[in-house]
Amino acid sequence: MFHYFIGEIKRYGNKIYIQNQQFGIETNYLGSKSKGEFFIHPYLDDNKKTIVYFAFDTVIQKGLFEDMLKVNGVGPKTAFQIVQLPKEQLHNAIKTLDVKFFQSIPGIGPKSAKKIVLELKGNFDIEEVQAMDIDQKLYKDIIKSLKGFGYDSDKIKTTLQAYPEKITKNNMAEVIKRIIGQI
Repeated sequence: MFHYFIGEIKRYGNKIYIQNQQFGIETNYLGSKSKGEFFIHPYLDDNKKTIVYFAFDTVIQKGLFEDMLKVNGVGPKTAFQIVQLPKEQLHNAIKTLDVKFFQSIPGIGPKSAKKIVLELKGNFDIEEVQAMDIDQKLYKDIIKSLKGFGYDSDKIKTTLQAYPEKITKNNMAEVIKRIIGQI
């Protein structure tokens, strides 16, 4: 599989290739360069049993794409769209925890948008909980309860971050059971 390629962009119909002398690979590429160095991410599409290549101008874009693929519910096409957004807008949306910014991207709903913000932010603190409409008291109660039983607070926070539904008093027992099962 390819991860780095020096060549030039060739377009044949609706297909994009990065070609190097007589060798080329079909890829998904939305950058602006016509030739130079490209960072490639091979993605194994299990449904079609093929390898799909995604090309990026920088290794930072490729790394962000790979981080996006780790978010539950985000596939390669959606991750590729996010990575192609202007860096300033993306950085500002992450910094301000702008869930609606990510919801405006086709294929991303409210839950996925929240997961993306948390994954990219890298931290899970009280301010983020407030911004994501999770009851702060409930959040503190879950952490306090589980810490009382000797569980690590960082692991609790990470598991809370990955919880797919809104946490309420009604499902608090289920949330705690799930956290205990995952830690």
